[in-house]
Amino acid sequence: MSFPAPVRVYGRGTMDLHELERDRQRAAAARRVAERTASRREHAAALAGPGGLTAADTPERVAKRIDRLTRYYDDELVAQPPREPAKLLEKIINTADFVGARFLDAGVAAARAVGRVNIRDGAGQVSGFGTGSLVSPSLLLTNHHVLPDAATAATSVVEFNYQDGIDGLPLAAVVHGFDPDRFFVADEERDFALVAVAASPAELAPFGYNRLIEAEGKAIIGEYVTIVQHPRGEKKQVALRENKIVDIPDRFLHYAADTEPGSSGSPVFNDQWEVVALHHASVHAPERPDLGGFVNEGIRVSRIAAFVREHPLPPAQRAMADAVFNSSERIEVIAPLQELQNGHVTITVPLEITVRVGAPA
Repeated sequence: MSFPAPVRVYGRGTMDLHELERDRQRAAAARRVAERTASRREHAAALAGPGGLTAADTPERVAKRIDRLTRYYDDELVAQPPREPAKLLEKIINTADFVGARFLDAGVAAARAVGRVNIRDGAGQVSGFGTGSLVSPSLLLTNHHVLPDAATAATSVVEFNYQDGIDGLPLAAVVHGFDPDRFFVADEERDFALVAVAASPAELAPFGYNRLIEAEGKAIIGEYVTIVQHPRGEKKQVALRENKIVDIPDRFLHYAADTEPGSSGSPVFNDQWEVVALHHASVHAPERPDLGGFVNEGIRVSRIAAFVREHPLPPAQRAMADAVFNSSERIEVIAPLQELQNGHVTITVPLEITVRVGAPA
């Protein structure tokens, strides 16, 4: 099958091992972007119109996003929010007051978990680079086309702290191999690989991790995302916030961002530094010169999480997989949206309250 536009897919391995995988990802990403051209135009028009953010996405996704944001920003603005969802979203998403020291501090912590994946062949020679990030005390997430199988993972390594410090001098890089015999789950369709790092939790603790959140409501069309990456295998860099989500197909996010080869496997964050997608491709989109002529694609984290949850695993590996998820978070809007008209939203939510009584302090 041929496509009218070229596509770049990030993350390189040896040609013999990865050529078919890259070709499949190119074809799939190009097809999705081509099929969604009309949708992207509709979204752009909606964002520029009176409804803004609430008009560009589905009422259900908007309701879930509002619910999530109002629980994240526990301050005066959200304690007494405006009645109109559009005004609330505009205040939170498009107001610089919410991108201050808190945003930067949280970003530094989130970025520590991101490392450069050095793809090595059986002889130990580096054949390419990708990006990966810790999503539990022992597991790293990257693309399937970066680590397509356990054999490739067994010979490859991840390099943390490959970046400059605040004084402009390189930090001391920390390199660890992978242990796919302990844990390795990958899926070509969703283009992800989840693999154990060959290091103890104590050795990985300084880098932290960013759990995968199963709940939806982490992003809507028109919001901005940030990508922490190792473009072309270079030192860690950040495509900071000015990367707008332009479309949300079923399993994917499409967004405008500055990415390069080697960025495959990078975590895509929202403004609350929650991982919303796993970056994997950039597709030529000539109808959007405002996006630089390219649309980037990432796999939605909720779809990766669902696959891992349902994938059969032995007990020890199931325990490791469960540690990936934000199990402490239980609040989620699950009721259907009843109405989103004239700037008003009505949600019917069944209420369940658990009270835990402990010894007084």
